Amino acid sequence: MKALFVTLLQFVGGSLIAAAFLQWVTFEYPNINPFAPGAIFAPGVLSQLFNCILVCLLGTTGVVLIGFARSWRQGQRGW
Repeated sequence: MKALFVTLLQFVGGSLIAAAFLQWVTFEYPNINPFAPGAIFAPGVLSQLFNCILVCLLGTTGVVLIGFARSWRQGQRGW
């Protein structure tokens, strides 16, 4: 059961890292951007700040989930 949970955590973490990368790459193209702010922020500094914060949050959450899964797997082996 724990092995399945570890695999699920790694998959979710990898998905979040991929989403952060896609958000960063597609920022200049709002038609294909999955997390486009829309009318909330006009294009400019605030929109770039919002994008930077979102990319950092997505990427950091993904890395933390993968790190948690790795440490839990190593704890299972008694290391």
